[in-house]
Amino acid sequence: MQAKVKAACTQCHNATRITEQHMSRQQWSDQLEKMEGLGAVIPDADRNAMLSYLTRNFGPGKGSAAKTAGKKTGSPAD
Repeated sequence: MQAKVKAACTQCHNATRITEQHMSRQQWSDQLEKMEGLGAVIPDADRNAMLSYLTRNFGPGKGSAAKTAGKKTGSPAD
């Protein structure tokens, strides 16, 4: 699915635009609709799988702030 997302989304912008978003499934769905309105081609047969991929990999809690939030500061492991 990564290749299909990349093919559909990087026609107009780079992958960083995707990887930095960290949106909910509904927000990703809204974003896909917006992009389709701007000319992106997202086949209906791939839409659900694309949403699942985007949410799983770039959903809430997947950002760098979320990764560091659970980390203890001042511990020997830091």
